[in-house]
Amino acid sequence: MNFPLVLMSFCVGCLIGLTSMGGAALMAPFLILIVGVRPVTAVGTDLVYGAITKIVGAWVHFRQDTVDLPVVKKLATGSVPGGILGALLVIALPRFTHHAEQYVQKAIGVLLVGVAVILVGRMLIRTPAATPSVKTLRFLHERGSVIWGAVVGFCVGATSVGSGSLLAPFLMLLYPAKTSKVVGTDVFHAAILVSVTGLAHATSGGVEWTLVPSLLAGSIPGVLLGSKLAIYIPARPLRTGLAALLMVTGYRMF
Repeated sequence: MNFPLVLMSFCVGCLIGLTSMGGAALMAPFLILIVGVRPVTAVGTDLVYGAITKIVGAWVHFRQDTVDLPVVKKLATGSVPGGILGALLVIALPRFTHHAEQYVQKAIGVLLVGVAVILVGRMLIRTPAATPSVKTLRFLHERGSVIWGAVVGFCVGATSVGSGSLLAPFLMLLYPAKTSKVVGTDVFHAAILVSVTGLAHATSGGVEWTLVPSLLAGSIPGVLLGSKLAIYIPARPLRTGLAALLMVTGYRMF
């Protein structure tokens, strides 16, 4: 057990619990910039670590009946093939270029900046300007879910980032008044997507298995503590600080 790594992952876990942000947006750059893991390996390690934690969360939400399974099925119809495609691209990239690690790191940086922008946007835009029309909602529930699922899946398979932060705004359009449904559906779908893409990376040897126990040993207690403290700490300053952190970290990844 790597105790400095446990301590650092505990801090990351606390941030996740305090802000409800997905772990990949914090853990992937942590593994690359602080621990020194190669970007391609960091993606696979982050996905395997994330799959374990999200499966637990998915089971809790399923028991609480906060999961819309038909929407999960439509999202997964696009995200699973998209995720496998993204994972295969990263796995095959070193065979075609000597700069694979740099490309993956820059891709993660771009997504981190995008997540920061989305985070700020969600804080500034409290409610939608207009309720989506029946026709728009029907499209979002049908083909829109499959299309956006494919986009999110590809991003997750290639960078490990986006299973929650990119999907939550889309789900908020489907359930503008049902936050629990948004969170439950998001976590349950993420458990499927991250497990599939993590397995793809694992079968190619792209996972640093020795790090996983330390990451879990630190981050799980950190998430639990952060979740307990979240009700006492204002969310807006935390999310503003996190957006700034992600923006700076994303810039560092370029």
